[in-house]
Amino acid sequence: MEPPTFNRRLGQFRTMIDIEKGYSEPDKQYSSSARTTLGTPLGSLKKLFDHSTDPIVSGRYTINLRRLFVLLLILIGMITLWFVAILPEHSGEGADSLIQNAVGITNQDRLKNDEGHARPRVSPQDSATYRYERVRGKGARTSLKKIQFKFPRESDQDRLQRESRLQAVRGGFEHAWTGYRDHAWGHDEVSPVSGGYKDNFNGWGATMIDSLDTLVIMGFNKEFDEALEWVKTNFTMTNNPTIQRPFFETIIRYMGGFLGAYDLTGEKVLLDKAEELGKYTLNAFQGSDFPNSQFTIDPSFSGRDESSVLAEIGTLQLEFSRLSMLTGNPIYDQKARKIFDILGTAMPEIPGLLPPNVQDGEGRRYSNFQASVGGMVDSYYEYLLKEWILLDGKATKYKEMFEEAVSSIKKYMIMTPEDGSKDYVILGQVNSASKAVEPDMGHLACFMSGSLAMGSKYFGRPEDLLLARQVAQGCYLGYHHSASGLAPEAARFTGSNQPGKFVTDPQHFFSPYRSRMEYILRPETLESLWILYRLTGEKKYQDQAWEIFQSLERSCRTSIAYTGLTNVNNIHSQDNKMESFFLAETLKYLYLIFSTPDVISLDDFVLNTEAHPLLRT
Repeated sequence: MEPPTFNRRLGQFRTMIDIEKGYSEPDKQYSSSARTTLGTPLGSLKKLFDHSTDPIVSGRYTINLRRLFVLLLILIGMITLWFVAILPEHSGEGADSLIQNAVGITNQDRLKNDEGHARPRVSPQDSATYRYERVRGKGARTSLKKIQFKFPRESDQDRLQRESRLQAVRGGFEHAWTGYRDHAWGHDEVSPVSGGYKDNFNGWGATMIDSLDTLVIMGFNKEFDEALEWVKTNFTMTNNPTIQRPFFETIIRYMGGFLGAYDLTGEKVLLDKAEELGKYTLNAFQGSDFPNSQFTIDPSFSGRDESSVLAEIGTLQLEFSRLSMLTGNPIYDQKARKIFDILGTAMPEIPGLLPPNVQDGEGRRYSNFQASVGGMVDSYYEYLLKEWILLDGKATKYKEMFEEAVSSIKKYMIMTPEDGSKDYVILGQVNSASKAVEPDMGHLACFMSGSLAMGSKYFGRPEDLLLARQVAQGCYLGYHHSASGLAPEAARFTGSNQPGKFVTDPQHFFSPYRSRMEYILRPETLESLWILYRLTGEKKYQDQAWEIFQSLERSCRTSIAYTGLTNVNNIHSQDNKMESFFLAETLKYLYLIFSTPDVISLDDFVLNTEAHPLLRT
């Protein structure tokens, strides 16, 4: 059900300032502001007129200088109000948002060249303003065309509904963060049912680092500062230097988390930590251009894999390239590009589609494998496009690799329902040799809708946008038809006698007997709904996202945080686990779909596969 609407515009105005600026005491802040802007001027005017100085008499006219000065101020104020509140051109970048107008930030501010992150020590309020401006893209530069939809000014009714949903999502994040802070502070994950914690990703505080930029985006400045202090005083990577650590997860959660938060705040310690981590991860490259799946802080203990998982070696390019941009050290960008350059020489049976496991070396041939866009390969295709965007379109080879992959996806993977519906499709798994396709689609593959949509806009491929809509609808239906309102880890369908067709279950949509039924709070469907909303402006994507959020509240919320489910058709099957990506991605995408479009604009940022926003500069 919808949260209660706000009956008083003033109350809504007060609430949204708190949300976007991150005030810790909203009523106090607002009441002080209200006294200044609503009460004091009227009283001051009366005093000015009542206690005037002696007039100047000249001929027929008697002039009171103080009264004349006040009248001039009033006239200037009325003219300013006319130009600010009545005449602005409302664009798709949220120029008319309550918050921008309240703090005096205009679109023109976002167009000024940023002088980098270096800045003097400032007050907490100035820090909040700086973060506010960075979240809205101040300092972003790109020569690529803009792709976000130009949103018209929304009606009061639509705005109130959107802002009430935004507040509800923000409240959900606050609940989860509080549970982490109270039960697992400094550890990787909170146990959302039983309390306590788990350390599954190095024990370095994965949820905290993964959530830093979400705190900034949602305006939790006090909570961010508290976490930042922990990073400064407690975060260390050098304990147990010979332990094997997961390369892929460390890159996307920790390095991505540090870089994203740095790009939004300019806090130097975050870049320092990212650079320190970068030096340690170079240990994974010993003896190969492909990184090992595990690395150690002590370089003498690093091992070597016989083959590499495609997604693991193809999902470091954004982080490494951005680290080189910010530090001036080219080694990371060189390592990242070398991997893509080698993979670009591969010769698979299906052009552009690679197997889950690949080997170092140019010109490798790959045959008789199951090709998909799901687990073990997914973010490789995502990063082909996003690395091209981050490098401002200069790496044309990556664009060509992405387009070749998309062409093969369209030719071999698309499966349509046997009942003839054209509203949705799935992307099946195809055998590279026989070209036989199976009607199985993992939740991870749902990211592809967003990538197709962005590629469509950049490369002038309108048919890809239609496919993106159909894939997103198929992913959404997996949520809509389950008992919990949440989608399974892998949706599997019954095959059809007709080539390229599949049969849906009449009750559950997917087959409950063949599918992997767990839900681990995954974000990929919401990611694509957000991208489609930002590119098309269609409100239905907001409504679908809101339906999913309500399902999360109903089926996954606990007294501590949020839990996954072992079976999406059983809301009581709690798995007592909340992955850090729930705060880094799932709730962030929900927040962004209900924010004004200038917040983390697709024209200003590239998001890594863990939803950490990297500024385009």
